[in-house]
Amino acid sequence: MAAILEERWVATEAYRSARPVVTFDQARELAAEHGTPLICVSRSAVRRNYDALRNGLPGVEFYYAAKSNPDATILRTLRESGCQIDVCSVGELHAALEAGFTPDQMLHTHPCKTLSNLMTCYNAGLRWFVYDNRTELHKLHQHTPDVTLLLRVAMSSASSLINLSAKFGCAPSEAVDLLLEAKSLGMKVNGLEFHVGSQTTSPDDYDIAFGRIRRIYDAAADAGIELEVIDFGGGLPAPYRDAVLTLDTFCESLRQSLDTHFGDLPVRLVAEPGRGVSAETSTLVTSVIGKSVRPNGKTQYIIDDGLYGSFSGKVYDHVDYPILAEDALLRPAYECVVAGPTCDSTDVVCCDQELPDLAIGELLLVPTMGAYTNASASTFNGLDIAKRIEVE
Repeated sequence: MAAILEERWVATEAYRSARPVVTFDQARELAAEHGTPLICVSRSAVRRNYDALRNGLPGVEFYYAAKSNPDATILRTLRESGCQIDVCSVGELHAALEAGFTPDQMLHTHPCKTLSNLMTCYNAGLRWFVYDNRTELHKLHQHTPDVTLLLRVAMSSASSLINLSAKFGCAPSEAVDLLLEAKSLGMKVNGLEFHVGSQTTSPDDYDIAFGRIRRIYDAAADAGIELEVIDFGGGLPAPYRDAVLTLDTFCESLRQSLDTHFGDLPVRLVAEPGRGVSAETSTLVTSVIGKSVRPNGKTQYIIDDGLYGSFSGKVYDHVDYPILAEDALLRPAYECVVAGPTCDSTDVVCCDQELPDLAIGELLLVPTMGAYTNASASTFNGLDIAKRIEVE
């Protein structure tokens, strides 16, 4: 029995679950001062996640994917920690500049840029861009011929929640031809970029992708094209209602795969973590504003945030957030409906989570609210998005 318990403990240590960055006591104090809904962004959580990646993947250069959350606290903390930044738009460029990043610390990863986007970022001093097709290559050649490029290659994976190659990335069979065309135009392409997908729960998917990219790298070398960068994007998972591997465990597997596939090359390794850095940095404090029993017999609670606000990640990011009530283990729990504050009847946060009997005004905590939440929130129905505050 002792051996079985030890084995279970070791297995558990390899996984992490969603944890709030504030306690209920802290949430009450903050809600009294700032109101709800309120997103608490933890500087220490930002540093902890970034340090885990940096220590777990030594030698890899990190460019934080600002699209996951361009929050000023997250950006400033990462810049102070030595991280660089991945931007896709003029808005993200400005947010990065305001946080103290310089253009030489930026990588522009949007494979299809408007001319305004391209030229504004170029005129600001940004010189590293991404393409994945002939049209974009010729656009870049016409307007910004002196930039350095990465070629994005489509990669799919079995465990990713979202397929990031459905819209972008050239077919692997087209990669060498696109590299040769860039060379014929006098454009500098210094590497390959790919994304296995978002919320990728298995490191094995990266290992398969690394093998495919190595074959393209070798084929390019045979064609006389010298590459120096392998950019393996983001996709590192975060814990929501289900636990996921710890960053340490995940990075250990990635490190082994990188050594297997690229250890014999003097290659520069780059990653673009977004969710893996930002998701666990933020916790939503939300309040119960309504309570009723629906015709199906289920109790429904209406809270002051919903799908059009911080829970927008449920729609666009396809994740299901854990909702925590105070002293939940000490109170009987029942399956209930939790709905948002808008007049839209589809604004339902969840239908199957078990919560204790909640009172009007009771606070709930929602951890892992730092990625694709407030970043995609709207003011639909005239409601403000959640206020964000910095906590240590």
